[in-house]
Amino acid sequence: MNIYIVPILISGILCTLLSVITWMFRRRENINRVFSFFTLTLALDSFAFFSWFQFGSIENIDTWMRITFTAGFLVPTALIFFFFAFTGYDKRMDTRVLGIKVRHFQISILLFIFVCMLLAQFTNLLIKISETPKDIWDMEFGFIGIFMYPLFAGIFFYLYVMVFKSYRITENKPQKRFILLLALGTVVWLLFGYAGAVFFSPSTEAYQFINYIGTGMMAIFYFVAILNYQSDKVYELNLNLERKVEGRTRELEQKNLELEDTLNKLQQMQKQVIIQEKMATLGQLVAGLTHEINTPIGAIRSMNDTKSRAVMKLQTALGNGAPDTAGKDHEIRKVLKVILKADQLIDQGTERLHEIIRNLENFARLDEAETAMTDIHEGLDSVLGLIKHDLLTNIEVVREYSEIPPFVCHARKLNQVFLNILKNACQAIEDKGRITITTSLKNNMVHVAIRDTGKGINPDELRTIFDPGFTTKNSVVRASLGLSICSQIIQEHHGKINVESQPGKGSVFTVIIPTEFLRDSNSSLQKQILTR
Repeated sequence: MNIYIVPILISGILCTLLSVITWMFRRRENINRVFSFFTLTLALDSFAFFSWFQFGSIENIDTWMRITFTAGFLVPTALIFFFFAFTGYDKRMDTRVLGIKVRHFQISILLFIFVCMLLAQFTNLLIKISETPKDIWDMEFGFIGIFMYPLFAGIFFYLYVMVFKSYRITENKPQKRFILLLALGTVVWLLFGYAGAVFFSPSTEAYQFINYIGTGMMAIFYFVAILNYQSDKVYELNLNLERKVEGRTRELEQKNLELEDTLNKLQQMQKQVIIQEKMATLGQLVAGLTHEINTPIGAIRSMNDTKSRAVMKLQTALGNGAPDTAGKDHEIRKVLKVILKADQLIDQGTERLHEIIRNLENFARLDEAETAMTDIHEGLDSVLGLIKHDLLTNIEVVREYSEIPPFVCHARKLNQVFLNILKNACQAIEDKGRITITTSLKNNMVHVAIRDTGKGINPDELRTIFDPGFTTKNSVVRASLGLSICSQIIQEHHGKINVESQPGKGSVFTVIIPTEFLRDSNSSLQKQILTR
C-alpha cells in the first residue's frame, strides 16, 4: 500500500464511524441528521480517492478521475447544510448576513456547486488530464479550476460570519461550546488543505497526504464536539426534568392549597347559609309566637283595664256609703288595696310583654320584603330592647344618632349584625361600663360605630377576628360564628366592618354600608350549596 494514501483510508474510517454513531444516537434531531450526512460525504470522498489511488490505472485515469473529482463536490454541499444547522440559520432563512439573505446565499451556492460538478464531469474547464499521463497523479486544474480556491475562500468567509453572529447571540453555554468546536475543526481542515495547495501541487501524492490529514483532524474535532453536545443535551434534559418535577410539585402543592382554601370557603359558606336559614326559621317562629301571644296579651290588657275601672267605681261607691258600714268598709278597703297593687303589677308585666313582642317584630321584620326601606335607628332600638336583660344596671347605653333618612337594605340581616356586635360588647364589659352608638351619613355611606369600654382585643387577634372559629370565650360556640356571619352580611350589602381595639380600653366596631343597595350575586351559589 502506498504510504501517502494511508491518511485517506484513516479519514474514511473515522468519518464512517462518526456518521454511524451520530445516526444511531438521537437521530431525530436535525443537527444530528445533517452532521451524519456531512461525515458520510467525507467518508465517501475519502474512500473514492483511496480506491482510485490504490486500484486505479493509467488507462482509465480520465473516467475515474472525473467521477472521483465530481464526488468531491458532495463535501462542500453537505458542509453548507451542516453550517446552517449548527448555527441555527436553517430556522431563520430570511436573516441577512453581509447584506445577503442566507436563503439566497444557500440557493446560489448550491446551484454553483451543481454547475461545477457538471463542468468537472463533461469538460476540461475545472480539471484537465493529459492525453499521455505518466501516472495516475498526472492531472492539473483547468482554466476555471484555478479560481476554485479563492471562490471557496469567499464561501467559507460568509459561513464563518454566520458562525460568529450565531456564537455571539447564543446564550446557552453548551451550544456556544458546540459551535466553537465545530468552527475550529473546520478551520483545521481548511488550513491543512490550503497549506497543501501552497506547498505542493494538487497533482501530487503529498498534497493528498496533507489534505486528508486535515480531514482526519477535522473528524476528531467533530467527534469531540458531538460527544460534548450529546452529553450537554443529556445533562440539560435531566436538569429540565428536575425543574419540571419541582415545578409540577409546586403546582400540585399550590393546587392542593387552593382546593383546601376553596373547601374551607365552601364549608364556611355552607355554615353561614345553614345559620342564616336557621335564623330565618327562627324569625318565622318568632313571628308566629308573637302573633299567638299578642291575642291573649291584648285580651288580658283589655280585661285588666275594664277590671281596674270597675274597682275604681267600687271604691268610689264605698266612699259614699252609710256610717253604720264603717267596720265592713275598713276590711273591704284592705282587699281593694291588694287588688290595686296586683293591677299595677299586671299592668307593668303586660306592658313589658308588649314591648318585647314589638321589639321581636321589629327585629324579625317578617311582615316586610327581604329588601325594604328601613330606619336604621329603629332597628338599633329594637335590638337594644331585646338585650336589655344583658345590660342590667352596670352598662350605660349612649345613643348619638345623626339624621339618617330611611334607605333600602336587608333589615333583618342588619339587625342580626347589630345584635352580635352589641352582645359581644356586653360580654367584653366585666364590671361597669358604657356602650356608645354613633350614627352618621358620609358620601351616601351610613356609618354605625359601636364603642365599648370593655377589656379590648389583642392586636394579634384582630387579623383573624372575622374568621369562623374566632372567639375569646372557649365555651361560647355561637359567638365563634357571629362575627364571621356579620362580615358576610355586610359584604352582601357591599360594605365593610372596621375594627379598632386597645387591650384594657375597649373596642370600636364601625359598620359602613351604602345607601344604594345592590343585590349580591352569591345567593344562587348559596342555594346550590344548601340543596346538596
